[in-house]
Amino acid sequence: MILQHLERSLRTKAWPILCLSKRPSSIISPAIQRSLSTSSVLCRKAVIKREEYFLKKDNIPAGFSIIYRAPMENYLTTCNIVTSFSFLAIGGICAFTYLKDFHHIVVPFEIEYATLTANETDLLYFLGFFFLINAVIRVMVNRYPLRIYRNDKQYIAVFEGQIPLVTKQFSFQQGEVTPVPPGGVLPWQESRYKINDKKVLLLEDYFRTPSELNAMMMTEKLDSE
Repeated sequence: MILQHLERSLRTKAWPILCLSKRPSSIISPAIQRSLSTSSVLCRKAVIKREEYFLKKDNIPAGFSIIYRAPMENYLTTCNIVTSFSFLAIGGICAFTYLKDFHHIVVPFEIEYATLTANETDLLYFLGFFFLINAVIRVMVNRYPLRIYRNDKQYIAVFEGQIPLVTKQFSFQQGEVTPVPPGGVLPWQESRYKINDKKVLLLEDYFRTPSELNAMMMTEKLDSE
């Protein structure tokens, strides 16, 4: 009798728990679905708002949508400012030394070459190397598109301009993009492409979809087939 009573008591207490365990989908699934649906809507709104911001910022005509947005825009802007200032500084030094004899310049302090260079020749080598590094950085900046927009078969690429904080645009058509064989000393060898005669760096991971890059390289002949 005691065992039967205990068994009946355990069944009575365990029955509600078993019932809940058999109905997880009817209780949890709708809540999860609502949460995922809300997150998806918020993400879409954020993407649309971000795209509208770039369309207005780059002054892109109506009908275009963004298909590519590269990272490190702030770093590129900084490099553009630094290299521009360096070129101006080197140009100013060259102009000043051309107008004045370097050996007859009187300055209120002594230049100690030993801290960085041994003599004037080494100083010129250092300036030449510094100029070369700035030129390489400038080439990288000019080949690095910040954003690419598409309207059917028309494309607009946005690059850093020659003047800091100013962008420039480059228009092209579908099929005018071709890959460049690896070569040279610049990084991202597998990301080198050519748009007509302009060499660019396109990072595949930052296209809106993986097929966008293939669509850019698709020629009219293949498209018609």
